[in-house]
Amino acid sequence: MSDNLFLRNRGFLCKLRASAYEKARVSFRAAADLFPARAAPDRDLLRALDTLLAELETAFAYASDAIRGLKRGHVPRYRHDPRGVMEEEIVLCHFLEEMTTLARFLRKRVETDLKIRLYRKRIHRLQAQSPKPAGFMQGILDSLGELTQEENVDLKRLFELMERRYRVGDRLMEVLRDKGEKVAQPSSANLTPQPPLHS
Repeated sequence: MSDNLFLRNRGFLCKLRASAYEKARVSFRAAADLFPARAAPDRDLLRALDTLLAELETAFAYASDAIRGLKRGHVPRYRHDPRGVMEEEIVLCHFLEEMTTLARFLRKRVETDLKIRLYRKRIHRLQAQSPKPAGFMQGILDSLGELTQEENVDLKRLFELMERRYRVGDRLMEVLRDKGEKVAQPSSANLTPQPPLHS
């Protein structure tokens, strides 16, 4: 029996990977449902993106752990040994890493949009309180107005991009589920879910 912790628990890690992927998929749908098509994003969306990012990071960690032995040269490829690593598992790691990056970027865009709106409100207050509003304040407001008009369009495109990319991930997971019965079983029937092994 291998002394590599990742290889011994490979079947178990594959199950955790599948569960984490599904949670991330559900989190994405929840965030997408909160996206306001005709209004500015709010803090509920930001919190939903926090959840999505955490779920994707967990899925990526488990996916990486499930093939870690391959990187050390201890696990054969699936085409040579049904107990080995499938090419789809390697591609899935790259996919989840990309999706994590996209989710992080999307979250930052929403957070920045919220801060810009707060800044605009502050400028409006200053303008209202001043008997002689400074001309530069109006210039700032005009610039921020142009910026926010296009913000929802950009955010919508990001959500659409992630949805298209998720179709790739769904297909990869479908292949892994179809072949999953041939993946090595966990070494212990009493294993319980643990955090990713290399967090």
